[in-house]
Amino acid sequence: MIENFRELLKSRELLFNLTRKEVKVKYKNSVLGFFWSLIYPLIMLMVFYVAFGVIFKVRGEGMNYYAFFLMCGILPWNFFSQSLTMAASSIVRDGALVKKIYFPREVLPLSQIGSNSFNFVLQVLVLVAFMIFFRIPLSYWIFAFPLVLFLEVVFIAGLSLFLSALNVYFRDVQYFTELLLIAWFWMTPIVYPFTFITQRLPIWGQKLYLMNPMAHIILLYQYILYNPRVNAQAAFQDVELISWKSVTAVAVGSLILLMLSYLYFIRQEGRFAEFI
Repeated sequence: MIENFRELLKSRELLFNLTRKEVKVKYKNSVLGFFWSLIYPLIMLMVFYVAFGVIFKVRGEGMNYYAFFLMCGILPWNFFSQSLTMAASSIVRDGALVKKIYFPREVLPLSQIGSNSFNFVLQVLVLVAFMIFFRIPLSYWIFAFPLVLFLEVVFIAGLSLFLSALNVYFRDVQYFTELLLIAWFWMTPIVYPFTFITQRLPIWGQKLYLMNPMAHIILLYQYILYNPRVNAQAAFQDVELISWKSVTAVAVGSLILLMLSYLYFIRQEGRFAEFI
């Protein structure tokens, strides 16, 4: 595995070029190009404003805070779901390339993560700009964003390497992944605060719920971006403090998942061309 990792490092230029290609292909023949990544948060905020301010008649600062609360969970979730969906089918989708030349096959799913992370960072920058414009208070924890992003990337990479290799042999994997993500979304505190769970589930149910790694990752994003504790007037004061013990467990678990998935991937990649 160490030799494969060294070979991957030597192929970093290929990974960069494939990532850049994925970014360009996504907005090919688009007038606004990658600016759609910047427009997306604005459109989402407008949708939330209409939904909660006009349709559901929510008034006052609470409506603004809830819109940003949602965005702090939806943006990292979209990064996760889009990366996982695209990465799972990446080997099969680029099967012609796999059959023609040799290169570290892992760059295919990793390039999908890279292109989506580029869009995600742009969207978060736009979100932060709008939070400043609407005077949503920020905290110094926002500087931990690169660390949280790295944690999510490690978790996504671990799942992506495993699913992309497994999908070569069982094409249902990519479709199952899409269905799983729908259920996974509602098992993650995105559209509701975490205290919604603590108030309704017994202790054993809460522990079961917190076995979801994305719950911890989303809570981290909400804490470093939204963080209502810096403003006593903010809505959703019940966003839970982060349990650093659980975050450490998620980080260690993500690293173990990545290593095991990478080991499985490199053991299977020699047979990819045969099954594609």
